[in-house]
Amino acid sequence: MSDAPQTPTAPATAGTLLRQAREAAGLHIATLAAMLKVPVQRIEALEQDRYEALPDVTFTRALALSVCRTLKIDAGPILAALPAVAAPSLGHAVEAIGAPMPREEAGVGWLGGDALRRRWPLWAALALVALAAALWVVLPPAPAPSGGLNPTPSAADASAASGSASDAGAASLAEQVRAEPQRLASGPSSAAGGDAGTAAPLAAVASEAAPAGGADGGTAPRRAQRLRLQAREPSWVQVIGASGQVRLQRTLQPGETVSFDEDEVLAVTVGRADATEVWVHGQPFDLTPRARNNVARFEVR
Repeated sequence: MSDAPQTPTAPATAGTLLRQAREAAGLHIATLAAMLKVPVQRIEALEQDRYEALPDVTFTRALALSVCRTLKIDAGPILAALPAVAAPSLGHAVEAIGAPMPREEAGVGWLGGDALRRRWPLWAALALVALAAALWVVLPPAPAPSGGLNPTPSAADASAASGSASDAGAASLAEQVRAEPQRLASGPSSAAGGDAGTAAPLAAVASEAAPAGGADGGTAPRRAQRLRLQAREPSWVQVIGASGQVRLQRTLQPGETVSFDEDEVLAVTVGRADATEVWVHGQPFDLTPRARNNVARFEVR
């Protein structure tokens, strides 16, 4: 009685081997991505054998080698399971070796043929410079402007102008002397009217400027939470206190919220900055400027 033929099991892929090694080391995928300084999506694509999501074969093999070194495992079986880099083609090397060398056109040194045509802009620029220097030496300098263009006022004109100015000043002074009695006669009444006209606006401004007492002026504000985190999608979070004690290190589920009110310095690491909302001292905290490869690190003081 013959035994039934057994179907050979397919060998494990490179992504499966890497995932099993990472899980055996107890390392989260976000932590591994932060250690290698690459996005989490690329580690996921490598472990799921989705090589089309990675830039090219060279990057895929280099990333797998870095993961093996980090996990301290043998990279030989994993690199053997990955796609190989295609060897560059040398083309028609035999025909290129047997081809005759190109011959240059006959010319006399640097003045012959193509060399002279390539240097004609330089010769033109030198000719223009020489022409400008010759004109500057040969041509006479430009004459200085004559004094007739800007005539100086004569003494007679100056005396006439000063006389007219003094006459105008005397006439203005006479007008002021004649108008002074009328202004003094109407001064008290106009001054009183002006004071009465400005008293009402000043009183209105003073009444508006009086501070209104707030109903909640004596109530002390409630102290806001030092740190609050809320995950929109699964996100790995680590919070370490000032003494080095790990306050939190796990994956937050969608909609889960954690908060800390202790008065101490907190070192925070967020594995997915795009899927986590953070509030510090009650104010929204933007993780975008502090995120690198979608992993954000900051301190709360």
